[in-house]
Amino acid sequence: MPPTDTFPTEALIRAAEAALHNDPAVLLQYGRSPGYLPLRELLGGWYGVGPDQVLVGNSSLEIVDFIARTKLGPGRRAFVESPSYDRTITTFRRVGAEVIGIPLLEDGVDLEAMERALKAGPPALFYTVSDFQNPMGVTTSLAKRQQIAAWAKQYGFWVVEDAPYRRLRYWGEDVPTLYSLAPEHVFHLSSFSKTLAPGLRLGYAVATPQAIAELAAFAVDTYIGPVLPSQGIVFEYCRAGLLEPNIEALKVLYGPRLKATYAALAQSMPRATWSHPEGGFFVGVTLPEGADMADLMPKAADAGVKLSDGRGFYPNPADGNRFLRIPFCSVTPDDIFAGIARLAELL
Repeated sequence: MPPTDTFPTEALIRAAEAALHNDPAVLLQYGRSPGYLPLRELLGGWYGVGPDQVLVGNSSLEIVDFIARTKLGPGRRAFVESPSYDRTITTFRRVGAEVIGIPLLEDGVDLEAMERALKAGPPALFYTVSDFQNPMGVTTSLAKRQQIAAWAKQYGFWVVEDAPYRRLRYWGEDVPTLYSLAPEHVFHLSSFSKTLAPGLRLGYAVATPQAIAELAAFAVDTYIGPVLPSQGIVFEYCRAGLLEPNIEALKVLYGPRLKATYAALAQSMPRATWSHPEGGFFVGVTLPEGADMADLMPKAADAGVKLSDGRGFYPNPADGNRFLRIPFCSVTPDDIFAGIARLAELL
């Protein structure tokens, strides 16, 4: 979770007042639509598309669920990175899909493993967090994005590119999105949870007009309309030119915390290995031989170290028995060093 002191509360209050003064008849009424039109127009401008190619909903995770319910089903195959976002694995399995994990390397999925899986039977979709991946922190290289885009076209599957961390790059250069490489085959998803405030529950998808129309029809049948006041608040906040300065302030805060994480791991856990992201929220750690998550979790809790169970991020939980996701953004550098030192003592 982002630290609460990063929330631009006063600016959001002003944005809420502006939204409800300017457009109450729309924002407080039922809205049978893909989202608040002014916000869809603004987001479409970011990607060079019209509002008919943008759906705004109640978090990108809910949009993932809508995609799963419209593109997957019992017996259909879904590829995910291994490890992957645990809630996506759960979402795909809820609709009866066969979830296939593709091993994740330092620069994206193992292409040889993915090619073998494709030849065994292409998926309906491939879910990827291609920038600063959750939970590993890695970024997929351009070469691998180009190959995934080529396979999507060749085999006819959808890519669900989940990109909530993409704007939080602390150093290095951006890599082109998968959406820019294969717009006819990609749902590009993002949200304002990490760049503004997660309680707004505001995510969006960019795709072809037909794909968005199909998704919007399912969404309207599910909830009539999304939470429009949140969308109006975010629109007014962005229209006032406040989002970019907020993102820059987050980078200034989070970058040193990522560097502190690297230093603390090198100091206290040299026998472990870890990813080296240039942004995002997470560093993925493979604990030394002999570590066991089932044994470590209760001991860590007793020692005052709160961990996420690494097994939950893998389609095959046993593969994550030595995996640890370190989320550094909400922790001060001093506490990062203290927490990792305490973890090292337990190991």
